[in-house]
Amino acid sequence: MSKYAVEFSHRANAQIRSIFTYIAEENANAAVKMVDRLEEKARQLADMPYIGTELPEKEYPFLQPGYRRLTVKPFILYYRVIDRTVFITHVVHSRRNQASTLAEKE
Repeated sequence: MSKYAVEFSHRANAQIRSIFTYIAEENANAAVKMVDRLEEKARQLADMPYIGTELPEKEYPFLQPGYRRLTVKPFILYYRVIDRTVFITHVVHSRRNQASTLAEKE
């Protein structure tokens, strides 16, 4: 039984759909595998929510304290743990400017 619930924000879900669509243009099987890897890592967070690295506040002063990141090459899952829930807020390609992507308004 998982200790924590895992929830994806609307933005994170949209980013995963975009990742799938982009990869599927070249290779549908690779797209499915990538999404599966992202979802598997998210499931791991249910049992080990603190495995990701906490974001340094000085680099991300516009975020509330407690954000964490977990790499699923070539993407990064950004999330927060609140009470018994892991909230995945962003899924960003590692080559993008992370700070500016996280600062974008919906």
